[in-house]
Amino acid sequence: MKRALLAALAVLALAPATADAAVTRFVQAYDTPTFKTVWWPSSLSAQTGDTVTWRLTQPGNTNAAVHDIWLVPPGSTTGTRLGASYEVATASAVLDTAGAYQFYCSIHGGLTPGGMNGVVNVGAADPGAPVDPGKPWETGEEPADPNALPNDTKAPTVFEEGDNIAPTLTLLKATPTDKGAKARVEVAEPVTVTVRLKKGKKIVATKQAAVEPGKVNVSVALPKRLRDTAARYRLQVWATDGVDLDSPIAAAWVEFKP
Repeated sequence: MKRALLAALAVLALAPATADAAVTRFVQAYDTPTFKTVWWPSSLSAQTGDTVTWRLTQPGNTNAAVHDIWLVPPGSTTGTRLGASYEVATASAVLDTAGAYQFYCSIHGGLTPGGMNGVVNVGAADPGAPVDPGKPWETGEEPADPNALPNDTKAPTVFEEGDNIAPTLTLLKATPTDKGAKARVEVAEPVTVTVRLKKGKKIVATKQAAVEPGKVNVSVALPKRLRDTAARYRLQVWATDGVDLDSPIAAAWVEFKP
């Protein structure tokens, strides 16, 4: 009996260890306060057999745009469409092959540099517990700039700074016009007001106007080729003062109808 027990224990000791149980890891589509379109996070690690779920909607984010999700498995150049935010709130895939899975939004740049894309690195080892990306629009987080350099300059003295107070601009109303859109704004000093219209990530129209303090209207016209088509545009407006300091960007949606 004792010999049988020892033999059984020896077999168990030689048996290969089983992989940790598969888990679900999450990625969030995110339109930032400065209108960057990113996946949050854009890079993550997973174990073979894990599920990745992409959250495509952004409840409560006024900057939220429409997104889709495509997945390219390791060694392939062809992506598979998993879904879009106007169809489903989330889309998932089981990653059962080791290697790098690329994912992207075809609406916002795809796999081009600077586009809305990311990578999941899948291996045999467990990279750790999943980290929920949460709702980054509630904290206003911004992705790190990969091209940013460390700033080792010394802060200027009070005499060197001069005018370092950015102008203020309040967007009172944004309305469509027969040729584009109109922004009614309020400023507290003489500034140059810039108004632009965006369709997705593309800027389709821009107008600048020098204005005096108070409430003013600034109109921006669409190119003639776009005036025959109804569309939803993102209107952005900001003020620039005499020393090139900019106010924060104010934005609103405009429903243009010919």
